[in-house]
This record gives sequence, C-alpha cells and structure tokens, in this order.
Amino acid sequence: MPPKSSKKADPKGGKAPPAKKKEGSGGKAKKKKWSKGKVRDKLNNMVLFDQATYDKLYKEVITYKLITPSVVSERLKVRASLAKAGLRELQAKGLVKCIVHHGGQIVYTRATKEADMFMFRVLNAVPYSNERGAQDFIACMHSFVTCNILVGLAVLVSWKQFGGKPIECMVPSDFTSAWVQYAENFCWSQDTYFIPFSTPVASSDIGERSSAQISYYQWMPFFLLFEAACFRLPCFIWKYFAGQSGMKVGEILRLTTDEHNTVPEIRRENVQALCVHLQGALRFQKRLKMKNLSPHKIFRCLNVKYSTYYVTLIYFIAKFAFLMNVGIQTKLLNQYLLPHSDHQQFGFDVWHNLWNGNETWKESGLFPRVTLCDFEVREMGNIQKHTVQCVLLLNVFTEKIFIVLWAWYMFLGTLTACNLFSWMFAMFSETSKEHFIINHLEMCEAPFDKENASNQQHVDCFMDKYLGLDGVFLLRLIAQHADVVFITELIGALWKSHYGIEEQRIALKRMNRVLPLLRSGGPEEVSPDAPSSHKNSVATSAATTKKASRSLSS
Repeated sequence: MPPKSSKKADPKGGKAPPAKKKEGSGGKAKKKKWSKGKVRDKLNNMVLFDQATYDKLYKEVITYKLITPSVVSERLKVRASLAKAGLRELQAKGLVKCIVHHGGQIVYTRATKEADMFMFRVLNAVPYSNERGAQDFIACMHSFVTCNILVGLAVLVSWKQFGGKPIECMVPSDFTSAWVQYAENFCWSQDTYFIPFSTPVASSDIGERSSAQISYYQWMPFFLLFEAACFRLPCFIWKYFAGQSGMKVGEILRLTTDEHNTVPEIRRENVQALCVHLQGALRFQKRLKMKNLSPHKIFRCLNVKYSTYYVTLIYFIAKFAFLMNVGIQTKLLNQYLLPHSDHQQFGFDVWHNLWNGNETWKESGLFPRVTLCDFEVREMGNIQKHTVQCVLLLNVFTEKIFIVLWAWYMFLGTLTACNLFSWMFAMFSETSKEHFIINHLEMCEAPFDKENASNQQHVDCFMDKYLGLDGVFLLRLIAQHADVVFITELIGALWKSHYGIEEQRIALKRMNRVLPLLRSGGPEEVSPDAPSSHKNSVATSAATTKKASRSLSS
C-alpha cells in the first residue's frame, strides 16, 4: 500500500495536527480563559498584583464577578489617594486582598471567608475603631475611652447579675431550699430597703420602708449602656452635620494621617489633593456669598451649611455637647440613681469622707451591703409575712464603679472646658490665627518676609478672604494630626495659589485705565497715525485684562 501523503494528513476542514494547531490558531490559544477556580485561587493567594498578571486576570475576573472595579467608597471623593488610604487600613486588618490601579480607578478584592466579613462587621460596630484620625483628642476621650469603659463595666455588672449570685438572704431555718431560692429571687426582682442597724425594724412603718427602697441596682447594666450611648452621641452630631458641607473632614484627616506620607512623592500627591479639594470647597462658598444665593427660599436657616463658618460652628456645637453631656451624666448619678438620698452631692461627700478617713458613709444607705426585704407566703389559707435580711454582693462593685466614674467625669469635664476655651481663642483671636499662618509660611519654600508690609496685607487677605473661618479651622485640625512638614507644605501650596490670584488682582487694577477704552470701542478708537508700539501696548493690555478677568471669575 502506498504511503499516505501529507495533504491527506491535513485535509481542509479536518482536524489539524497538534503542532499545526498552535501555529495556525495562535490567536485562539491566547484567548483561552482561565477556570473560575484558578481565578479564585489567584485572588486568594496573591496580596498585590503586578501589572502583567493583572492585565490577564482583569479580563477573566469580571466574567465571574469576583471583584468589582470602582472607586472604593462614595465618601472618598477627593482623589484616588484618599481611596488608597482607606484601602490600606482595610488591608492591614486582612480584609482586602489586593489593591490595583486601573484607568484612574481602584480594583480591589475583599476577603472571601465568611469569618473575615464577620470580623469586618464587628470592627465597624466597635466605637471609634473605623474612625482612626477622624477626631481630636477630646473626642477620642469621650467617644472611645469613656464609651468603651462604660461598655466594659456594663458587661462586668451583667456577668455578676446573670452569671453569678448577686443577692443572698438569711431566711428562717424551716425554709426548704426551694423557699430559699424563691425568697432570694423575689427580693432581687422587687426592691429591697435599707434601715440602719441603730433603728429598730419593728418601729418603722410602711411609708418609711417605701422611702428607703433601693431600686437602681437591677438597672445598672442598662444605665451604663445608656451613658455610653450619650457619650457617643456628640460624635454622631459632628460626623453627620459636618458631612453636609462640601468639606469631607473625615476623609481629609485620613489622608493627612496616611502612614505613607513619609515618602516624599506620596506626601506631595496628598498635599496637592488636599489643596485642590480645599480650593474647590472654599471657592464654592465664596461663589454663593458673592451671588447672594439662597438655595432654601423658605427655611433660610438651612442655608447656614453653605456659609464660610459652617464646619467651625458644628465643631463648637459638638464641643458644647461633650461638656453638657458630662454635666448631665454627673447629675444623673445624684438624682436618678439615688432619688431618696440626702447626699445630693454624692461625689463630693464620698471623696471628702475618704480623704478624712471617715468610713461612716458606708452606713448612709448609698451603697448598702445589708438590706431588708418583705414578702408574703400563703400557708394553709393563711398569709404569712416574712422580713428577711439580705446581702447585696453587687454593691461591692457598684460602689467602686460610681466613685471612679464621678472622679473621671470631673476630670473629663475640666479637660473638655479647657480645650473648648483654647479652641475659641485659637479661632476667634486674630493674633493667634496670624501667628499660626506666619510661622508656617516662614518654614515653607515660598519666599516670605513677615517684616514686609505688603506681605502682612497678603496674610490678612489670605486668612479672611481666601481661607475664611472654615479654612483656618481645617488647617489647625490638620496640624493636630499631621507632622509639621505636611502642614507646612499644605499651607505653602495654598499660599502660592492665593498669591497668584492676588498678583492678577493687582495687575487688573493697574490696567483700569485701559478698561474705558475697551468699553467705548476698544482698540478701534486709536488713531491710525499713532505709532505701532502704542497700538501693540494697548492690544497687549486688553488681552492681559481679559485673561486676568477670566482667571478671577473662575
């Protein structure tokens, strides 16, 4: 039989040999898709993608909808670097697997394990855990330290109440174990009362016993949780209302506290991003003020969020709310927890007795260890009344808790008041604001001489007209969170922008003599016999004036 020819081995329409398939259909081999398992494996095992791997992976991963290309959050609107700052924080917690740039956007993958997503929700629920750098020291002391202390105390008291034995009563010897349990449960659920040992129980009437009732210890965990919520409330006020303005304070401070600001290139990008954002927000406020616009025609009080002092106003309202909350919580310790006590100044009396070594306050009924309880028992159709003596072990803890809480509230209130007055001086004192701006201008790269009178006028204009109250406030807030290099470069960038605008204003004033010519007919009224140099100067002045006008109007 003759040998088979090569043409029969590769007929048209038939299967090509494996060697020929790679050469003839190389394009099809390049378009071969990865399997879904392979894509997921790469996503889970890789922390950062190189560009070559990403170009291949991006085309396949969209098909399986494993990741979503988007800006990380709608709140991070300043620039992509803001989104990077938020992602780095999530990546440090192990909640983000990769960070990749793609066409000005950011592509990221979240952890696929359900446990990771559960931890993500838990971390967001913990007070202040998702707001690192978004508030100042006083806000941290209130909403983070105090709030978490109160939550921890509530958990401790709840564990003692529901997991231990908070009360033990001394009952008659003929009581069975079931009756003992009944008596203790009844006395715990109902209110016990305190009568000093020097007063006979038989001589006290029903009115005296009802006035001496102690009813706060059952509600101790709920009261502590309520206090924790009250200490958290001013931060919600600040966060919500400050977000109504054009300045995203939380995102700005997250960018300010970016740990990668030690790298000069990243720091310059962040400074430029903040400069552009602040310029846009301040320009928007000035535009509304110059045009005298009122977005809300009926409820004009709502127009305050478009003013140049809105963020500062909300910040001071939050400060006052912190201070008022401390006073209210201190009052609650006296009025609501101890309603029938003569010690309306609980903290002062207790600490005064402790300082003098007088322990008679333990017998005053504030936190009694030994109380009395009345209950009735039906026996053979008769009602037997019993009075038992009980020991409240829980008061051993509550006594220390409220003594320490009262002292902490006094310290926190004093610290908050001092901080509030210092901020008022920093924001409403022209000398303080001028000293803050000039000190940083002298350290920046921009040429500045504070002895120059013209520079002094520029500084006044820079503070009052360019930055305004909100601009100075944000710079001071950034200075508290960032290092001196970052805030100096930011103020220098804003100063250069302002100085360029002022130079254009001065040039526009100097060319006012050209404006009448432009309004009456412009260069056409120039005599044809005039020298060409004069014609060119007039035309150049007109062009410069129009250019300056356009830049100022923008």
